[in-house]
Amino acid sequence: MFESINSKNINFIVLVLVCVILLVSYRLHMVSPETLAWRGLFASSTGITLLIAIFNYSRLLKITEAPTSTIASAAQGYIELHGVASTPKPFKTPYHAIPCVWYRAYVYANRIDPETKKFDKRLLSFTESKQDFKLRDESGDCAVNPEGAEVIFMEKRTQIKNEHRYVEEYLPAGKPIYLLGYLDTLHHYNTTEAINKDTTDLLVSWKKNPSKLLARFDQDDSGQIGMNEWEVARQKARQEVEANHQMQAHNQDITIRKPKNGQLFLISALSPEALRKQYRQWSLIHLAIFAVLLIVCIKLSLA
Repeated sequence: MFESINSKNINFIVLVLVCVILLVSYRLHMVSPETLAWRGLFASSTGITLLIAIFNYSRLLKITEAPTSTIASAAQGYIELHGVASTPKPFKTPYHAIPCVWYRAYVYANRIDPETKKFDKRLLSFTESKQDFKLRDESGDCAVNPEGAEVIFMEKRTQIKNEHRYVEEYLPAGKPIYLLGYLDTLHHYNTTEAINKDTTDLLVSWKKNPSKLLARFDQDDSGQIGMNEWEVARQKARQEVEANHQMQAHNQDITIRKPKNGQLFLISALSPEALRKQYRQWSLIHLAIFAVLLIVCIKLSLA
């Protein structure tokens, strides 16, 4: 339920939202104590607080329960990895030219509109890098496809120039990162489509050498390949293709990417210890607020 929610600033946003709802509820109560509207708003703020407490606790569980592995020993599936991020070629942020492995860049207007006389701070453009980068630990390295990830960035740079405000969030190159994601060793191999295509291509290549094909599959020495013999040839070709795909997948660089089942895909400049501490603290804070609001709700319902 909570995997697809981006946690950036969500706790502060919810705290502000709950405070606004409680303030509106209080004002309604002062104007008309008998109305049910303020009670409904108060109850909704209680429910929102409980949901955000569950959200933080679910993130805590994800980070705590994910199987930790080194890159060399990692098995295909959902895993946790630690390592140093880098790129094969120099890669920089678009406006400040900072060496990085990933960035998110915004351009905002930063001027007084001459017609309305109001301050214009509209978002004018947004870009996010989707280039793969390398993650290396003491055992080896792998590729990381950041598309679809929730990225907890390490640094942020802001510059105001020519009536524009340029904001860049980025993960610097050469720094440790932590990630949760799906380790895919078979992305380009072992799919039904790829195996069928390669099997057909292999059979076509065999047909180009009829004498060799007959020597291999003409079991009744009739001088031609019958239907049953062709089926044997087709099965043999498929077996060879599948074996070749397995070998290529084993030798291919492994890739970390977004899980297909909706699990959390997280790339973080913060360590798992820092993330666990953060989510644990927010869980307790929201749970405490929920307990207080629940007690008040019960007392109000009995009043």
